[in-house]
Amino acid sequence: MFLKEKALELLKANRREGFSRNFKKYYSYTSPDNVHFHQWFWDSCFHAIVLAELDLKMAVKELQTLFSIQTPEGFVPHIIFWKWRPGDFIKRWWYLEVKESLPYHTAEIQPPVAGISLERIWKNTPDPSSFRDLVDRVYRYYIYLSTHRDPDRDGLVSIITPLESGMDMLPIYDLAMDNPEHDPLLQKKKVREMLITYKKLNWNTEKIFDLGIFDVEDVAFNTIFVLGLRGLYCVLSALKDPRAEEIKNLAERTEKAIVEKMWEHGDGIFYGLMHKKGKEIPLPIKTISSLFPLLLQIPEKMKSSLITYIRSEKHFFSRYPLPSVSMNEKGFGPLTHTRFLWRGTTWVNTNWFIWQGLKNSKEHELADEIAKRTQELIEKHGFCEFYDPFTGNPGKAMRNFGWSTLAALMSLS
Repeated sequence: MFLKEKALELLKANRREGFSRNFKKYYSYTSPDNVHFHQWFWDSCFHAIVLAELDLKMAVKELQTLFSIQTPEGFVPHIIFWKWRPGDFIKRWWYLEVKESLPYHTAEIQPPVAGISLERIWKNTPDPSSFRDLVDRVYRYYIYLSTHRDPDRDGLVSIITPLESGMDMLPIYDLAMDNPEHDPLLQKKKVREMLITYKKLNWNTEKIFDLGIFDVEDVAFNTIFVLGLRGLYCVLSALKDPRAEEIKNLAERTEKAIVEKMWEHGDGIFYGLMHKKGKEIPLPIKTISSLFPLLLQIPEKMKSSLITYIRSEKHFFSRYPLPSVSMNEKGFGPLTHTRFLWRGTTWVNTNWFIWQGLKNSKEHELADEIAKRTQELIEKHGFCEFYDPFTGNPGKAMRNFGWSTLAALMSLS
């Protein structure tokens, strides 16, 4: 109970509310932390998941605010700038990521957690029909991803920058960008060059896909896509909405593609795919993303292999599991005392996903151990952005970080 109280206290402390001059409408959302002041897509979705258990009205407002600026085709951005701060213009870090005609939000997406958030809200609300408009918006968002972000029509959604994965500097993207030595400085430089090119194209996705600089089908992103679709399906089914069958079929199609195209038999794990010059090429680095299909309906032999990796002290079972990169990989950092993110540090949001997968697989003892060690990190250091997988030290992580409140939902069996 104490952890839930602290979680709600933090989410309220990070709350931003007011009237936006940029959008001419009211907003109410929880920012990731005091530095990351704006509204981030998957952060907000995680906040809504926790708030659905702790303060339902805040959860609904969180998702409604996020989807209130949805474009007609269904797109929802990865960052929304409801209110500028003076520092945003001293260093215009956001400039390359916005379209000239739409300067108040980025042109990128983030992992589609929204359907999961919607289902959590629905399960806790006495009247699901009261937010029918939000359900329609979430539906249009998933249709947008299916129709605009799957250029080869194989059922797998593509991302066009590493930033869209939510795991910005995960080492698999080094391979996709000709950085086999996993030099983080070189990777930052290459990402910036990519953003400059996209800015010149005004973030036209058709032209970007034709250019072929970065076209990656990511394992975690697509797994979350399936989970989000299934969450949306549950809500549509409860509302007796005929679109439920369409969403169910989309989820099944993507899940089948993950199993058939991303599973690597030799290594017994899932790898993302990149598209280069008409070829589909695996990105064979074991990361936390590789473990995400544990949450799907996959064959038992695949589940067993993933669980073996999770248990392995050579790969993912560190003192404070689960590191974002296998400890046996060349690209493992963990670089805790830098802002080169996702090079091996432990993150609560990914732990929360894998914990659920273990519970679903009836690996209750292992799930409990991960929950205990995750909550131990919170007790020692507070809700931080990430932690060192060996010492637990948060290094240069942001403090009072919103999505780490997911630890409060990781109950023991």
